Amino acid sequence: MGSGADGWLAELDAGRERAGLRTVTELLELARHGTVLHDPFSALVSRRVVLGTGNTLYPGVTLECDEDSVCELGDGNVLRPGTAVLAAAGGTVRIGSGNLIGDGGARLKANRSDAEVRVGDRTRLAGGPEVVGRSLIGDGCQLIGAITAQSVRLAGGGDHTHPDPDGRGAVLKGFGLARGLVLERGEVVNGAGDFAAAPVERQRAYHPGAPRL
Repeated sequence: MGSGADGWLAELDAGRERAGLRTVTELLELARHGTVLHDPFSALVSRRVVLGTGNTLYPGVTLECDEDSVCELGDGNVLRPGTAVLAAAGGTVRIGSGNLIGDGGARLKANRSDAEVRVGDRTRLAGGPEVVGRSLIGDGCQLIGAITAQSVRLAGGGDHTHPDPDGRGAVLKGFGLARGLVLERGEVVNGAGDFAAAPVERQRAYHPGAPRL
């Protein structure tokens, strides 16, 4: 058993090394190169995760990737507390840049060899969504709520600040299971349990006074 702060940290780092995770020391090195880590002791990041620059990891973020899988993040993403990303058993998770993930928790999971979760740029995933299977979340798309999105394809567009809702990325909001849904730019489904039973609407229906660009 080590003594003092150095011994305690060495033991903590050794446990992470055995689990294939970056050590606290290595996470602090990431911070020195532009990654914002609010609590390096609670963030768990696999050595195999590829991180871009300027990402922000809040406490409790977990990024796991085994030796058979791929997990990549671009630049300037914000991962809030409770965000969990898993690439295992040959699965692939690719996340673009400028995304807001996990306000209220979020899970992205590719844990089969045929699973691939792709997230574009400037998306917003909040309120506890889970994205699994072969899913494409295009630029500017939003998943808001406790939604299990299984093998969905959401067309990209502008983000939630875009003035014309017809030009925004597709949106899933509500709660329940969304399996195999395909949405085009400017569309939204507000689900309550089974998203297949909910209508596909235009986002403009919720913003009738918005400009048309």
